[in-house]
Amino acid sequence: MHTLRAICSRKHILYTLYATLFLLPLDPYFFYITLIPAVFLWGLNRWKVGDVSLSLPPWWGLPLGFLLCAAASAFVSHDTAFSLANWAFQPLLYGVLYVLIYSTISTTAEKEKALYAFLAGAICVAAYGFFQYANVAHMAADMEAQSWVDPERFPLLRRRMYSTLENPNLLGAYLLMMISILTAFFLREGEKRRKYAFAAILVVLLLCLALTYCRGAWVSLAAIVLGLTLFYDKRFGFLFLLVPVVLAVYHGQIAERFLSLFSGEDTSVGLRFALWESTRAMIEEHPLLGIGWGTYFLAYPEYNFFIQDENVLIFHAHNMYLNMLAEVGIPGGLCFLATFFAQGVLCWRIYKKGNDTFLKSMGLGGLLMVMAMAVISVGDHVLFARSISFCFWSLCALCVSCYRVTRD
Repeated sequence: MHTLRAICSRKHILYTLYATLFLLPLDPYFFYITLIPAVFLWGLNRWKVGDVSLSLPPWWGLPLGFLLCAAASAFVSHDTAFSLANWAFQPLLYGVLYVLIYSTISTTAEKEKALYAFLAGAICVAAYGFFQYANVAHMAADMEAQSWVDPERFPLLRRRMYSTLENPNLLGAYLLMMISILTAFFLREGEKRRKYAFAAILVVLLLCLALTYCRGAWVSLAAIVLGLTLFYDKRFGFLFLLVPVVLAVYHGQIAERFLSLFSGEDTSVGLRFALWESTRAMIEEHPLLGIGWGTYFLAYPEYNFFIQDENVLIFHAHNMYLNMLAEVGIPGGLCFLATFFAQGVLCWRIYKKGNDTFLKSMGLGGLLMVMAMAVISVGDHVLFARSISFCFWSLCALCVSCYRVTRD
């Protein structure tokens, strides 16, 4: 019994959780090596030892409703076995990790260690991104193979940073999450050395964000500034005045890429409108259970109104809101969206009611993150990627776990 208690001790559970949080952005599969043991050790401790508790987050019925609807949708999908397997290894595990973090990482010191694990992962992502960006020939080949840029519209754009996230848009979404959290702690940090360190890392992450050339991420960065203006200091609103000045003075690829959002000449913008029209048709024809969780790519050929090449696979709608309603039906989609925005509401309450710097930083950072992800998800479905979803829901769990302290 003593050996069993030592193996599944709370300390070992925390170590496996910290390792998981570090590995999440580094590889889309590798983190399962530590996540599965963390779940197993927690279950064993709960069953045999009882050192850990099970705590459910506020409004837990919303994600439960989504999970049940997503599971039910698998039985009307084009491939039930695939849909159920995808459901088990993605949204179900998102929920398991969320509850694990919410229940286990309880003290401020433990939360700080979890944040440092995330920060260490972000530093590795940035370092590899710059190493990768320096290899011009390899990156140009990737750009051509993956069709990440319309070459006729942007003939001079030969590189887009994507690092370990496999796609520039996904890297942009990940960087937005880390920038949101880090900005909140930088603003409220009182110790000079840590503040300087946070500032340096923040500058690096912002540079990485610029080099993704992800227009959705750039617009979402404005959502972070808007959040800071509304909830922290109205003077941040003056940053918006810099945008026209920079665009007037600087005429490089970043400015060209940003302005293309409003020109209507980029094929990727037209593609999105076509996909949204197809997705709207899916929702109209399958309002209750949808087309099946994770099987958008199987259903899309029946609604292909735009792409003539049958060999092209479209995995999602490039819009989180429409995609969720299409895959799991309107009831399940609304449960998901309510769960998503509930994270922002809870973080706002933590920020308003928190009685110390750490709580207020967690609340503000979580709120900014939800705002940024809400905006980028209009033009893309970044939560489709497991690494992004695991990072997002893990950070939400870490932030929302502070809600118990504010209620006490």
